[in-house]
Amino acid sequence: MRTGNLTTWLLRGTYPRLYVSIVAIILLVTGVRYHYLLAAETDEALQQGSTELRRASDPLQLRLAAEPAPDADTVTRILTEGLAQAAPAVASIKWQAADQPAIEVTAFPYPAVAPKWFTDWLDLSAPVQQSGLALADGTSGRLTVTAHPQPLTDQVWATVLVQARISALNIFTIFFLLTLLLRANARMLQRLAQATDAFRQGYLSTRMEVTGTLESRAMAETFNDMAGKVQSLVLSLHETQRQQSEQLHFTRQLIDALPLPVFVRHADGTYLDANRAWQRLFQSQPGADGAAGASLPAELAPERSARIASAHDNEIRIRPPHQPPLDMAYYEAPFTSTNGELAGTIGTLVDVTERKRAQEALRAEKERAEITLASIGDGVITTDLGGRIETINEAAQLMTGFTADQALGRQLDDVFRLYEEPASRTASAAAERDTQPGGLQQATYEVLIHRSGERYAIEYTAAAIREGSGHAAGCVLVFRDVTETRNLRHQISWHARHDALTGLYNRAALAEKLTHALFVARNKQLLLAVCMLDLDHFQAVNDTFGQRVGDRLLKEVARRLGAFITAHEAVARMGGDEFVLLLGEQPDVPAIEARLAVLMQQLAAPYAIDDRLVNITVSIGVAVFPQDDANPDTLLRHADQAMCQAKSFGRNQLHVFDVQHDHAVQTQHTRQTRVARALHAGELVLHYQPKVNLRTGEIIGLEALLRWQHPQEGLLGPQHVLPLVEDTDLQVELGEWVLRQALAQMRVWSDAGMGWEVSVNIAAPHFHRPNFVQRLKDILHTCPEVSPSRLELEILESAALEDMQYMRRMMQSCQALGVRFALDDFGTGFSSLSYLKRLPAETIKIDQSFVRGILEDGDDLTLVKAIVALAAAFHRHVVAEGVETAEHCAKLLELGCERAQGYGIARPMPAADVLPWARDHAARHAARAVQEAARRPASI
Repeated sequence: MRTGNLTTWLLRGTYPRLYVSIVAIILLVTGVRYHYLLAAETDEALQQGSTELRRASDPLQLRLAAEPAPDADTVTRILTEGLAQAAPAVASIKWQAADQPAIEVTAFPYPAVAPKWFTDWLDLSAPVQQSGLALADGTSGRLTVTAHPQPLTDQVWATVLVQARISALNIFTIFFLLTLLLRANARMLQRLAQATDAFRQGYLSTRMEVTGTLESRAMAETFNDMAGKVQSLVLSLHETQRQQSEQLHFTRQLIDALPLPVFVRHADGTYLDANRAWQRLFQSQPGADGAAGASLPAELAPERSARIASAHDNEIRIRPPHQPPLDMAYYEAPFTSTNGELAGTIGTLVDVTERKRAQEALRAEKERAEITLASIGDGVITTDLGGRIETINEAAQLMTGFTADQALGRQLDDVFRLYEEPASRTASAAAERDTQPGGLQQATYEVLIHRSGERYAIEYTAAAIREGSGHAAGCVLVFRDVTETRNLRHQISWHARHDALTGLYNRAALAEKLTHALFVARNKQLLLAVCMLDLDHFQAVNDTFGQRVGDRLLKEVARRLGAFITAHEAVARMGGDEFVLLLGEQPDVPAIEARLAVLMQQLAAPYAIDDRLVNITVSIGVAVFPQDDANPDTLLRHADQAMCQAKSFGRNQLHVFDVQHDHAVQTQHTRQTRVARALHAGELVLHYQPKVNLRTGEIIGLEALLRWQHPQEGLLGPQHVLPLVEDTDLQVELGEWVLRQALAQMRVWSDAGMGWEVSVNIAAPHFHRPNFVQRLKDILHTCPEVSPSRLELEILESAALEDMQYMRRMMQSCQALGVRFALDDFGTGFSSLSYLKRLPAETIKIDQSFVRGILEDGDDLTLVKAIVALAAAFHRHVVAEGVETAEHCAKLLELGCERAQGYGIARPMPAADVLPWARDHAARHAARAVQEAARRPASI
């Protein structure tokens, strides 16, 4: 029973239980309070009664003591008067003399004010005071005064009554306020219950009105916040379900649209579904549950299919109903459930019957061709379009010195080495003449360099190998040895290594001699002096006496140089009035300087030419090995620098190159001159780096990047060029060259059907030229076929902030021509929102230093996220630079950045490689889309 009562009590509402508890506490506190109040008031009443008794007793004692021999009447009178004076506090007065009867006077009954029940309950004992008294006549007695209890009880009752009224008022006030509070909370809970019921019934837009007390408003705001989040979550779940449904439908259509037969198998080995191509191949229809297991060939049983797919030769022979056997390649890939567990396998078949027939036919054709090539006496080499050797017959192997195993796959110019012209240039020229039907190049009496170094005079023809579409696919070279006489070979060899005017070694022979001299110097641990000689004021001799005298003077100088050197030394003419002297096996630098001082004296002696004396001096620069431990080209360059220093000292001087000092004094003009020569010689080229849409794989454009194809150092980056031309006219010339090259390449791509956009970096000093807009307009007019809107100029963010007004005006003028702009390296220039708003750039490029760190550095991630949001807010495109991995791509897509470029997508490449890369990129992206669709968890 008690358990039932407790359960009933606990099932009641919180507020009723709280209300009863508060009432119980108030009653308990009130009871305790009145208990102590009655005790205190009773004590006080008794004390007051005792006081009244003393006040009544003291006068009586005095009067009785004053009587000499009081009789009974006198005592009665005195007691009666005392009782009257002490009324109503005294109930009775009693006198008891010795050996005499007691005399007692009693007051009239006192009218009670307190109710009888209170009087009975209080049961207050009347105070009594007794005192002994000696009379004048020598007798004694006892006076007893008894207080009346009713006045004391009334006094306590009056106090209790007043306190009861006060307590009743307090309790009423407390209960009134408590009732108001509970009613307010009850209304609040009722509103909450109504809103909750509506929300439970599906009215997700239900909200509570924010009114009432502070707690009511707080509860309403909390409910509304919760309701908003729940509504957003429910809507998001509905949208996710819709997208998943659409994705499932799309995946089903995608698989059905594939021309390849595809089936889906559960992890337990049961077959779930097959696409239409599979059903057509095996002439079957799926069952009611979508399974196609009945039409699965025995060759693809679960225990065999995995072994076939993982084998190197994954081909099997399938025998479809009512069809001849087919050779098929089998592929399979696992797919997982949402929790990552293996859910099953997706398999597909690729018909390779025709391919195998074609391969067999090609093999037979190749055997016939090899037999034919082996039977002829001419050398035959075929290459692909990239210049890599595909076939080489025995005659060609004998003439080049390379066996077939050594030559196949190598570049043509590594095997077929012509002294005058690189073979790769010939092969490329032949391959590029795809618009000239029957194009053929024939060169007679060229020099072929055998692998051993021996040279042969040959005659060869080069022609392009074309596909059925007419496009070049490679090159075929046919050549024969035409060295009928040793004289022709000797003549060719001599002219190839000597200067025609002086008979001295030329540059090529000097390179061989210098390489050999360095080898000897290293082995013998002696010094080698590379001396660059330049005749002082030689041009004045030509201008004064004519070129014939100048040539005679050069021959005479060459004769004196030849007479000066020893058998283990060499001299060569570099061209013009420059000579190079190699002094080997030298003990020290002073010995070198002493020998060259003697040479300068000999060369300064007058020259007798046509009955006239010609005087000339020479400036010499020396680079000493191994003090200058460099390669041959660097030694020659250092000697040339030292010679320039000698001329700057006043000519007819000798200067030895010092690695520490001469590097420091190399002038900026010299470096700029080298860059200018590279520009005019066609050594500078443009490479292009694609920019793609990470979500769709679409190529949205390319960035033109400068490269230097250095003849000695190979391909160099822009850091070897741009710092040398900064703030010079050459910088402007280089910038305009880049614009013209980019537009010309865009025209080539347009002819190929590719309307890609190309971005070009423009240096700030170039952009600030007053005539920049007019020059840009003139350059655009050189390629009217290319829309200016396809050209994008990239300006560094830091440069754009230097002169905001001028930069804005210049950008608007260029945009009037149709050109677009991008802010490069964004995030490094500390630009404000107002600057970004005022600069009319269509694109923002995030600096690669931030993009590379988004996977590990939280600050970089936050900054990239902010830039993407900023670009979206200002309706700008955003491109992330420096993307290196697939993880970078995924993170950028997650942040909302869909455009990117970097080594993870493609490295900068020559223009000729862009179209093949684009085709390969499109194929990879399509294959990746199919694989991703196959890996997605699905219940089919």
